[in-house]
Amino acid sequence: MDEQEPIDVNLLKRMMLGDFSASSSEGMSSSKETHKSNSQQRKVELDLHFEKLYPTRNNIPPGEKLKLQLEEFSQFLKDLKKNNTRIAYVIVGKGEGVLRAEVKKALLQNKIYHSEVAEAP
Repeated sequence: MDEQEPIDVNLLKRMMLGDFSASSSEGMSSSKETHKSNSQQRKVELDLHFEKLYPTRNNIPPGEKLKLQLEEFSQFLKDLKKNNTRIAYVIVGKGEGVLRAEVKKALLQNKIYHSEVAEAP
């Protein structure tokens, strides 16, 4: 019978939250990092669905939700610059398009090249 490795509880928790990367759980945040090899550029993803960012804060007015999502996005942009990350994915969802419009506006103001994809890559 093969010996099995012990279960990494932190890895299991991250996987239950949708993070399937093999990286350690230190410095875990709402953005996910995937390292494929040392030679490839790091890819980062931010899911701006409110229930993903704040799973316990459901009874908030839409304007306040938008404000919190944009604050999260602003911090994400700062982190990208600080880490010199060249490629990032931002998930905004369908909705009425208010969040998407604000994200596009912020990208244009920061002179960040972007493209839109209907489905996740």
